[in-house]
Amino acid sequence: MAGDKMVILVTGAIAGGKTTLLERAHQATRKRWQACGFVSPGDGRTFRSDRPATSYRIALLDGSMELPWAARRRDDEGYDFDEASRIKVEHAVRSTLDEGNEDICFLDEIGRQEIEGRGFSDLFRVVLASQCRIIVAAVKKNFVEEVMTSFNIDEPIVIDLDTVTPKQGLRQLLGRISGLDAERIGVFAGIAGLVEVGLGSTLHAYKVPFKGHLLAYLQNVLLIAFGKALRGRGLVRIAFISAMLKAFSPIGEKLRPMLYIFFQGAIFAFPIRLIGWNAIAVLLGSISMAWFTLALSLAVDYVTFGRSIFDAFSGVLGTVGGWLGVGKLSLTSVIVGLFVLKALLAAGVAVMAFYGDIQPLIRRLGRKPGSRVGLHPVGPAESGRRTTLGAAWYAFRDLVSPRFLLFFLVSVLLMLFFTNLSRADFLSVVLRGLCISYLGFLVIRRVDVHVVGHWLDRRMGLGLGKSLPIALKVLSRPPESKTSKTDPDPDGTPSEPRKPDPDVSEKA
Repeated sequence: MAGDKMVILVTGAIAGGKTTLLERAHQATRKRWQACGFVSPGDGRTFRSDRPATSYRIALLDGSMELPWAARRRDDEGYDFDEASRIKVEHAVRSTLDEGNEDICFLDEIGRQEIEGRGFSDLFRVVLASQCRIIVAAVKKNFVEEVMTSFNIDEPIVIDLDTVTPKQGLRQLLGRISGLDAERIGVFAGIAGLVEVGLGSTLHAYKVPFKGHLLAYLQNVLLIAFGKALRGRGLVRIAFISAMLKAFSPIGEKLRPMLYIFFQGAIFAFPIRLIGWNAIAVLLGSISMAWFTLALSLAVDYVTFGRSIFDAFSGVLGTVGGWLGVGKLSLTSVIVGLFVLKALLAAGVAVMAFYGDIQPLIRRLGRKPGSRVGLHPVGPAESGRRTTLGAAWYAFRDLVSPRFLLFFLVSVLLMLFFTNLSRADFLSVVLRGLCISYLGFLVIRRVDVHVVGHWLDRRMGLGLGKSLPIALKVLSRPPESKTSKTDPDPDGTPSEPRKPDPDVSEKA
């Protein structure tokens, strides 16, 4: 493997399952990876029979073409190949590669003909030189070294079906394919974390109202942009890592925004996991993400004050409706209206981001000087917040902070003037709100976000190993440093040395 290109050679004995492995790998990856290529299934033999097939067919992976390919000679010495079939298949694969959108190319198989310069040798060289990032080729075991030499393949990944089971081989192959995205996922997660830490801290410092909803829409735009580059892959991992990076925010609480970032990203990615990367999945994910933000806000109000806060909202709506001369407004209809409004806004954002070109913005965020955040280890003060006494003290400070008291006072006044609560019930609701709020602050101060992050990683298998260090590098790279040859671009690939004001590649 060199740079961002990976060559995987699948080898093994005759009838060892090489073609079947390529077919299964294509089935497992076709929803989220663009793939081209062909397979050559054999006829007249069984698995592990060690007997050559009587004939071979050749079929494009997209199912558009299946042709006769090779027939065993009567003297049982080799095969006669159908040159017309080869020309048609090679033309189809080359035409697909010329579009430049393919991630994987499957070739079955590369053998003696190709080593001698015949068969699909020219196509194999074209694939190796193309923008296709992953080449998976079936190769007979006794030809592996010659194929590497003839086609100048350095350090390929070899999966030997004589030493692993087909199931293990498929798992290795899919793991290698998924692993190639780790760098780009790390870069994208770093950009998302940079926005959350930088912009989120600024909005928090200036007490901007509805900042959570604003950041949610921005996260939606970024996830769509990242999804376009990755065709929907790795979005949950990006959300997870960017949530982890929120722990480095210099201002404000951390645990609750981290949970919001992660769950919003996971909810957005869910329809894409089900039906693949397309406009409908993006639209469903965006609307679900917007609804989650609104539902969570309503749920927090209900847990804090109970039904009384909604009775207060109903009273406010009745009063406003009287002022406007439209009669009493129903709370249910207003909540439904809010969900409809959120859905329309989310749909607009999704359409704009999905069909618009926002990659220049992503590249600018990935390289913008002066926007990096200094990462510092957790000091004694931060560690003290996680002791029981320290957490209790800091939770009390959160409870008496002007920002919280303003929100709490507004809610109390609404219930005082717009509900029919008795004095005892009113005091009970106020005390309930204070106690639940304090317990919430206590949990936030007591929980170690790093421990939570690693626990989620172990449980969900999101894989931090390679992506997280790259994300941290994006987040903390000093603005005055020049990007080295191995620094990843915002598209996740190693870059060449460049000047302070570089020409930006369009590859992202």
